[in-house]
Amino acid sequence: MREQSIHLRNIGRFEQSWSEKIDTSGKVTRFDKEGVFACEPDGQDYHDAPDLILYLSVMLQTLPDLLNSQSQQDDAVEFGLSASSFNAKLAVTSPGGSVYPLHIDNPQGLSAGDTRRLTCILYMNPDYQDGVDGGELRIFCGGGGSSSTTTSSSDDGNTADEAKKKKDDVVDITPDGGRMVLFWSDEIPHEVLPTAPTADKLDEMRDRYALTVWIPTDYYHTIHNPDSKFAHLGDEAFTK
Repeated sequence: MREQSIHLRNIGRFEQSWSEKIDTSGKVTRFDKEGVFACEPDGQDYHDAPDLILYLSVMLQTLPDLLNSQSQQDDAVEFGLSASSFNAKLAVTSPGGSVYPLHIDNPQGLSAGDTRRLTCILYMNPDYQDGVDGGELRIFCGGGGSSSTTTSSSDDGNTADEAKKKKDDVVDITPDGGRMVLFWSDEIPHEVLPTAPTADKLDEMRDRYALTVWIPTDYYHTIHNPDSKFAHLGDEAFTK
């Protein structure tokens, strides 16, 4: 699928990727993501990327029902994930240090008519080299570690406890080819660390390809649910 993604880029399907910032007053500002290019694959791309489109189709036919049934078996809050609609983005992040800033995929939720609930990311980087290619997905977890009663100073003036807490705040996931990552679109802050920071920007072998699919929910009360154990993460992540 990586080869088909490259083909879509070569025939001009990709364009400059952009995102939006929302300030405390609710003002929305659009900005370009430097070094990131993307397209929204659909059925019209079948002849140019048949495996990619087939993968999307099978995923949407199976994943929502699978996860919904699992939540029912575990007596958890039912997800209500829907296959009736979806959003997809195929993106390439260029080497030379390109990043995605810290964000939440669905920050406004129902106030903006956005019912996206689950983010699914499939990485297509079969030759990924850990420690060289960068581009890790950093997920903010909100300080899962417990404090220690013993502290020691480090050379930069921080205590060992502070360093441990900072480490426990996040999880870094390498974008290895074939890896899929799932998380809640409306709750989980995340970013992409510099992609192949020491490589040339034109080194296509170090391009980071990812297919993102957003699955909506029919259970609107689960979106930005204040009783969710993840509801506080946004406030914590953006006030640090």
